Amino acid sequence: MTKILCSVLALGLLTACGPDAVKRASEDPWSSKNQSIKSVNESANTSNAPKVVDGNTVKQSALSLLLDKTESNNPRFRANAIEALRYAPNEPLERVLRFALGDDNRGVRFVAAMMIGEKKLCSLSILLEPLLLDESESVQAAALYSLYRCGSKVDLNLLARMLQSGNPELQGNAAMVLGMMGNTSAVQMIRDALKVPQDLITPIRRRLINLQMAEALILLGERNELEVVRAAIFSSAQEAEVTALACQIAGRLGDVEVVSTLESITMSPKRYPDEIRLVAATSLAEITPQRMPLELVLSFSSNDSANIRSQCATALGVQGYQLSLGPLALMLKDVDPLVQISAAGGILRINNGDSMPELD
Repeated sequence: MTKILCSVLALGLLTACGPDAVKRASEDPWSSKNQSIKSVNESANTSNAPKVVDGNTVKQSALSLLLDKTESNNPRFRANAIEALRYAPNEPLERVLRFALGDDNRGVRFVAAMMIGEKKLCSLSILLEPLLLDESESVQAAALYSLYRCGSKVDLNLLARMLQSGNPELQGNAAMVLGMMGNTSAVQMIRDALKVPQDLITPIRRRLINLQMAEALILLGERNELEVVRAAIFSSAQEAEVTALACQIAGRLGDVEVVSTLESITMSPKRYPDEIRLVAATSLAEITPQRMPLELVLSFSSNDSANIRSQCATALGVQGYQLSLGPLALMLKDVDPLVQISAAGGILRINNGDSMPELD
């Protein structure tokens, strides 16, 4: 649960991943400091804590929870649940996407449209045609991406205009889409967009856009742009959003050169806030799962911040060890819906065959 959800942040759906989440602590009205689950170590001492869980049983619980959340009145829950269902069987996912493509919320429509292309659910591609006229240009970009992935011819000039729009959300999403398409003819489009003046947005926002464009260029074969991402990891404390996004990109790209840097971040509580340390830990799990500091991540499972508990669940799912099904099963019962969704996504991911062997 990474790239799509981080883009949804720009669409007005605050989620548990991405740089905007770093600014958010635990002010959500549904969060409760008094009702949070206890840490896994504490819970293991209670009689009802599952030390060993049945993988099939917990998978069904996770799937049921996510399907229920896709019908929530809260668009954040719907979008996050759809993203987590990427690890579910195609049949329930396709059923959800058919409805989500017509959702009232543009963030939900964006996630659904992107998912069709990422999962290559091309039997649904005909449903993308109306979204080419969607009121949200970001949703249009998502539809173009999935149509392209399903073999349709699309007009890349539309995405080029989005890159030049001066709208930070649209520029970032257009760059992401072009990178994921893999069409190298887009390299010059992106480089031209990097030259567009951005006088009306903050310097930090500009750096975030530049990082998104750097990632797109890397996906298109411009490996020298990795240095832009690596340098951004060392941003100042005042630019925590930039550090977070750079860590996420490095994880998605599997950049082994930053492993020691990410480990250093996880072990520096005085310099980096917990959110950044968890982002770094999650990126480590994507690059080299064995080096994710599991004990550190588990220690955040009872944190007062629902955002941090959600990040903890995501990190466990990314690392993918079967033994993490126990902690994640507990987190399915968290008082915060977004934590539940992250835990459910992690469970499906582990049970989807992406998991690592059990720890020795």
